Amino acid sequence: MAWLYRYAYAFVVAPGNDALGEALYTLAAGIIRRRSRTLSLTALSTLATLEHGGPKRLTDLAVAEEITQPSMTSLVTQLEQLGLAERRRDRADARVVLVAITRTGRQLIRERRRAGAKALTESIDKLDEQDAAELNVALPALLRLVDLVAES
Repeated sequence: MAWLYRYAYAFVVAPGNDALGEALYTLAAGIIRRRSRTLSLTALSTLATLEHGGPKRLTDLAVAEEITQPSMTSLVTQLEQLGLAERRRDRADARVVLVAITRTGRQLIRERRRAGAKALTESIDKLDEQDAAELNVALPALLRLVDLVAES
């Protein structure tokens, strides 16, 4: 019954595109809540930032993830101990230390994305044929939205 309240609330409070945004946000939050808890969301986000943007200074990572530098230092140490990230010297300036994602870190990110996609697919499979078909019609627009979000 709680899902019905959240669903109804999203559409009563949010007109137009706001309703769609609220529905997509609620959907994403639901999938995130179902994820494995071995790493924090900040740790996963940090790995995704490194995967997408390449090696970064620790201070730049802290700014990107909106946490303090000491917190990022601790997080990177944890990621290193798990073999998911590594510190390395900058080739252009040996005084600078960069943080980079490892092959194992990339693999973990891919696995988490696949698990999230699988959870969504399982939910879509529970829809009736008409609802599933309507989602498929919206796929090109959703893919453009993914690109817009990735660019920002």
